[in-house]
Amino acid sequence: MSVKIIIVDDHDLFLDGLTSIFIKEIGIDVIGMSNNGLEALKLLESGLEPDVILSDIRMPIIDGITLVKLLHSSYPHIPVIILSMFDQNADMFEMYDAGVKGYVPKKTNKKTLIEAIHTVSKGELYFEKSFLDTYKKYKKNNEHVEEITLTKRERQILQLIVKGRSSLQIANELKLSKFTIDTHRKNIHKKTGIKNNIHLIQHAQQWL
Repeated sequence: MSVKIIIVDDHDLFLDGLTSIFIKEIGIDVIGMSNNGLEALKLLESGLEPDVILSDIRMPIIDGITLVKLLHSSYPHIPVIILSMFDQNADMFEMYDAGVKGYVPKKTNKKTLIEAIHTVSKGELYFEKSFLDTYKKYKKNNEHVEEITLTKRERQILQLIVKGRSSLQIANELKLSKFTIDTHRKNIHKKTGIKNNIHLIQHAQQWL
């Protein structure tokens, strides 16, 4: 019995290339293609029932990370394999945490991809040992982030930093001196280990 798959990628050339490969492959049937997560969800809503979804990470409208989370909530029985050129980066680790069942780099060969599809369709996971080892190191190196605790005042100031307020604007809003605000900002940077304001804003949500 063939494994029915949907492929999600924003590059038509890649979609066409994979489809041409699977047309010649006995045991795999491409029942749908889409350029982003929203289109993939519409295919499912139309009644398509894939055994496996192959998805890229970075796509317009609904990206791969959001798609995996939505599928995990609404279609938990459909496993997802990630196909990505971004090898072992933070996005991939987030998708692993979100519940993807397999990961195959786009630079991989046909044999490996087909093996991954059949493995995941049987309810098993498909991750290379090198990926899992890197993931464990990543989690270990970032454990300190979860242990960071900001005071109520520091969280209040961080919220205003995220909104783009300057130290002087924050001081006026909270009726504190600029010196006090600058001191709190230094403490926030020290506790989080992030010196760059842009990076601080990008990661702020985990401390608020």
